[in-house]
Amino acid sequence: MQAQPLRGAQELLCINAEKVYDWVILQSSDSTTITPGASGLTGIGLPAGFNPCASGIEDLSVACILTDASGNPVPLSSPDAVTFEEIGTRTSQQFVVDGALVTLQDVSWIKSVYVVLEFTGVSGVTPFIITSDPILFEIPESAFLCAPDGTDLLIRLTDFSCRTRVNCTGTTLTGLDIFINVCQSVQTFANVTIELEAEFCQPRDIINEQCPNPVIPPQCPVIFPANGPVMG
Repeated sequence: MQAQPLRGAQELLCINAEKVYDWVILQSSDSTTITPGASGLTGIGLPAGFNPCASGIEDLSVACILTDASGNPVPLSSPDAVTFEEIGTRTSQQFVVDGALVTLQDVSWIKSVYVVLEFTGVSGVTPFIITSDPILFEIPESAFLCAPDGTDLLIRLTDFSCRTRVNCTGTTLTGLDIFINVCQSVQTFANVTIELEAEFCQPRDIINEQCPNPVIPPQCPVIFPANGPVMG
């Protein structure tokens, strides 16, 4: 049975929503150098004695994978791609923007991002894939935002890139440099209840498969039925 739309069924509705008070896109970068110990790069969970500078290793490549704290790969849109902790006390400062006096708050936080390194290459004639433990990057940041008392902070990554450099002296590994660059959406928000006038929605019709009409094959009216003299 087809649902009939409700007509004139508008009423004032109260809806809980998140109001965004401010929204900026910020860029930040960080780097770290991992120094090998007596057993190699074991500090990041690689096999003891693994040396990417050793003779016989060819086609070495080091990829960065964005992960959560447990080392599980995550997409940029995932809430687990970045964690943060607001630090300090928000202090207010006045600015003149487009001729108007506005009061903004100085908001500070520490952002945490985890990266796993994946080493691939060929040792002799044997291909290998070796994965590290999650490597933590903690980046302190701050921004002037419209963030009055009662608002919360929300951070989501919008872009991520990573570069690595394996430092070798001959066949001796002297260090591993990791450089990351991230872009993030930073919002302040508060839960509010809004009032709006709306009309109730109804389910859409179900789409069913239908039998097609019979198809008549194409004809050749130029030659049949004959409309002129028959060609011998």
